[in-house]
Amino acid sequence: MSRRRPQVKPVVDDDIADRLASLTSFLTVEDGRVAAVMAKLEATYVRSNRDERIAVQIKRLIKNAVKKRFKNKPLSGRNRRAGVGFAVVGESGSGKTEALEVAFAEHPAFPGYGEPGSGCILVSVLAPGSCTLGQLGYTVLEALNYDPDSDTVLRENEVWKRVRAQLRAQKILFLHIDDFGNVLHQASKKELKKIRDTLRNLMISRIWPVHLILSGTDEIVAVTKGDRQLSRRLKYVVFEDLGPEDDAAWIADVVESFAKAVGLKVAKQEEDLVPRLRRAAAFQMGLVIEILLEAITLCVEGRRRTVGRKDFAEAYAERTMQPEALNMFLSPNWMDLDPSVILEEEEEEELSVGPSKNVRKTTRKF
Repeated sequence: MSRRRPQVKPVVDDDIADRLASLTSFLTVEDGRVAAVMAKLEATYVRSNRDERIAVQIKRLIKNAVKKRFKNKPLSGRNRRAGVGFAVVGESGSGKTEALEVAFAEHPAFPGYGEPGSGCILVSVLAPGSCTLGQLGYTVLEALNYDPDSDTVLRENEVWKRVRAQLRAQKILFLHIDDFGNVLHQASKKELKKIRDTLRNLMISRIWPVHLILSGTDEIVAVTKGDRQLSRRLKYVVFEDLGPEDDAAWIADVVESFAKAVGLKVAKQEEDLVPRLRRAAAFQMGLVIEILLEAITLCVEGRRRTVGRKDFAEAYAERTMQPEALNMFLSPNWMDLDPSVILEEEEEEELSVGPSKNVRKTTRKF
């Protein structure tokens, strides 16, 4: 009896518009008003020199992708140099995922990014929480719309054999793994070596070399630098914590600009709002924006004309469930409070890959 051969799944455009439309019946006119106001800000992406550093690394990968291994032979799938890569490193909430999503979605080299069946040469996956190397491989196959035999649990080496085959078959040149640290959490020394070998083999393959982009917290640096061949092929873009002086003006400018965009004013006589916000966000750029949006939403819902520390305090309380005495925006001893509390339940969500249409650019350094 012949076994069914696993195939690439046909891409189905799941149209759930009718189901989504039914949900709108549960929303009020007031809900629609708030949503319309906030839509102006939720589509906004604040740029920084972090984006420029990512763009430099993407260009480096593209340049390498078109270089020949043998100069006197025509460029082909096999006649390409070994892949290189880069890692975006930063704390949870620093904005790594969104920065990369925007970079990929807006780059002309990746048309159709995030759209199944588009033929985009870059695929991005989110590593499942505390996953094994084998589970990560299954996640990549799923992103490639490849359907393994559901009746058979593939061994780890077979999973990655199929990953490499599908990357070649679908002509994928770039692979991004987000939250890469998730595959490291429970890995033994032996497992770490297999992880390093797998990444390295993807890049140095003489049949189909792939360029890697990793993102995660600083634990991925120690792992990648533990392999000489792997580390020399990777560069690093570090998302540093927000500083007390250089970034104060930038944060104040963003708060003022966001409020103005929806017809609000920022409360005066609250000179400590910016330093409180920076500390409340655990000094992470992405969390600054998230808390700001939540505070403005509360202000719009309350039909107030001025956004102030009270709105930020309510947004912070909803996120952390901290009492007033430990609320970063209310406590007189806020400089002594632990900012990491906001990260305890922090889980980065998968973000939309649609390009931002309403982008504000800042040249402040982080």
